[in-house]
Amino acid sequence: MPNWTWDAHPRFAKAVDEILASHEARLHKVLDLCAIPTTIVNVTSRLFGPVTGYNAFLALEEAGAHIEQLYLHGELAAANLDKVENTEQPVVRYHRAW
Repeated sequence: MPNWTWDAHPRFAKAVDEILASHEARLHKVLDLCAIPTTIVNVTSRLFGPVTGYNAFLALEEAGAHIEQLYLHGELAAANLDKVENTEQPVVRYHRAW
């Protein structure tokens, strides 16, 4: 079996770099959108515009993943934590943690 490295396949390394840069830009966009408390649904519509059907699910899932990553790294916080804790089906509003 040949010894495979990224150096041997520069187009793949470039594609990976482009994907990582795209996700980094998307994370910054989500942070900007959360300058004021907002929901995952609002972030999704601002990131992807109008989407329907299965694409709506995929867009919501991707926006939620970016929000979760930012939340887990302390970049976002729940703005309405009191309602989240005391409401049966709360709608969490996220905002920048700093």
